[in-house]
Amino acid sequence: MMGSTKRREHGLKDPVLRKVMAEMGLDSVPLYDHQSEARISYRRRIDEMAAFRVGPVGPKRREVTDPAAMAEEVKARAAVCGADLVGACALQPVMIDEGVDCSFSNVIAFAHHESYQKVLHGADAVSDEAHRAYFMVAKIATEMVLWIREELGWDAVSHHNGGTTIQAIPVMWQCGWGELGKNGSLIHPVLGASFRPSFVTTDLPLAHDSPMSFGVQERCVSCQVCINNCPGDAIPDDYVVTDGVKRWLTDVEKCYPYSRLRKEYCHLCVDVCPYNAPNHRDDYMFFMKGRKAEGYKTPKMAGAD
Repeated sequence: MMGSTKRREHGLKDPVLRKVMAEMGLDSVPLYDHQSEARISYRRRIDEMAAFRVGPVGPKRREVTDPAAMAEEVKARAAVCGADLVGACALQPVMIDEGVDCSFSNVIAFAHHESYQKVLHGADAVSDEAHRAYFMVAKIATEMVLWIREELGWDAVSHHNGGTTIQAIPVMWQCGWGELGKNGSLIHPVLGASFRPSFVTTDLPLAHDSPMSFGVQERCVSCQVCINNCPGDAIPDDYVVTDGVKRWLTDVEKCYPYSRLRKEYCHLCVDVCPYNAPNHRDDYMFFMKGRKAEGYKTPKMAGAD
């Protein structure tokens, strides 16, 4: 199956980032230059797990006669590994990087939460927490891919920040994790957008999940909270519809001066989303009180105290 979705380049490979850097007179990326020891350690450990993305398959394949039972076993195993969300769906071209030929038929998705309480401690704490979550999902995908290959006897490849050819948003949507919000993130009814994903592609037979709706997009049409707080005015009010799915497209050229080209990590469009409030009410109210005192439209330089 040939992938059809163009992957946005990251770092200095991204022509839009290079354009903005030139306009700002920068020759390096401040966010990438400003790394804590925790982030460096997580990044190193994620890179080390790249060696296990592909590997040998065990000699004895378990025959699967009940895909639904297999899906439940996969989800239970992933939960033990630390996954907060697990889903599976049929692999589609839109879920694969453009020009990549993937021979597998299924994709399994895993997610691990980010602690919302970290937003109270400022941008560095939020960035450290994002890296911790990325490490966790890489670990989960690695443990699961080894189990599928070595113990179940089915070939599989893991996809995480140490290497991937999978497009996250289409997979997460198809797995029924939530709806696309105005801030460009997929919003889950419990975790909001405060989680990070990883994936395993495989032919292991298992039952598929399906998309779900709980009113996010209707609320996003009228909600202005992320727009009011985005320092780059990068979040549009208008949306596009692709294959029947409503999407808001963030203007990355406006986003980069705040999300990449400062040393502080900007995560405001997620942090201010009201879907964080139900499960983190006190922290959310405290954080938003600080945002209002700053007058919105300001970079997050520190905590809300």
